[in-house]
Amino acid sequence: MISESQRAAVASVGAAALCWGVAGAVHLRFVHHSNGRHAGWSLPEGGGWYEFAMLAGFLVTMYSVSGLLRRAAWWPSLSLSFGAGIGIITVLTLGQGTRYRVAAVVMAAVGIASPVVNRLWGRHHPI
Repeated sequence: MISESQRAAVASVGAAALCWGVAGAVHLRFVHHSNGRHAGWSLPEGGGWYEFAMLAGFLVTMYSVSGLLRRAAWWPSLSLSFGAGIGIITVLTLGQGTRYRVAAVVMAAVGIASPVVNRLWGRHHPI
């Protein structure tokens, strides 16, 4: 069984990877490929690490988030705020345009919402 502090540490790394990948995706922009059967959206050449970070960060964060938000302790939910802070710093370092600022505001909203959700919802529904 994984402890609360270990789950918070894993969620911090996952959320930071997810937000770093999103920052890279905002910077590089998604492109549409329509070459027969393999049509779809992806990042352009050179964006493979951002795609990997988004996928791995999403999977790790989604695994950890359910155990973080439904706890009596408030501090584990700050791991998601930590990841959002890393994403905000990264996205504003990569650029200052409108799309960068919109991404930073969305990440800030998620970072602020996680402790609030824990406070309002998590304490009333213990596991």
